[in-house]
Amino acid sequence: MDRGIHPHYRIFYSLSMAFCTKSAVRSIEVLNDVFEHFANADTPDTEKDIDVQSMLDELQNVVVQGAAVARYFWPIRDSQQIHVNRAEALRKEFGITDDNPLRVCKPLRDAMEHFDERLDKYLARGVVGHIFPHYFGYDGKRNGVPLHFFRAYFIDSGVFEMLGERFEIEPLANELIRLNGLLSEKS
Repeated sequence: MDRGIHPHYRIFYSLSMAFCTKSAVRSIEVLNDVFEHFANADTPDTEKDIDVQSMLDELQNVVVQGAAVARYFWPIRDSQQIHVNRAEALRKEFGITDDNPLRVCKPLRDAMEHFDERLDKYLARGVVGHIFPHYFGYDGKRNGVPLHFFRAYFIDSGVFEMLGERFEIEPLANELIRLNGLLSEKS
């Protein structure tokens, strides 16, 4: 028996994580369809053809599901030994190291989980410039006037921005796809 997980119980962890990875992969597929639309478009204003809010919701789902899966591999600080043992066993089983995108996404996960508090602090500083409640498209030139994005995704760089913090999404998406494949084999 592995330290942390009895072999007969592994399926429960696999099924629990698969729920999250499947949801993330569905969102990734929707996003990929939109990216193909951008790549094959004849006009430069293709971002007007999409529902920006829905696309940002799909991106947020990828992050939220990634955060949910990450908890299986890295329990919160001050965890009981049983959780630490489980996480170590799962990291070993799935070939996950400390530089894995799921772990590196913690600041993005924190940004989403504490969005209300960050928004309070962000707005308390005084927002001056161009304000975008939501944006999905190309990362335009910033000509000296501050741009403020509450939720944005830049398709040319693969960067998700929230309240001035920028995060790469592609490494996280690729890892969720990889794990989904492994989990599909196990369940």
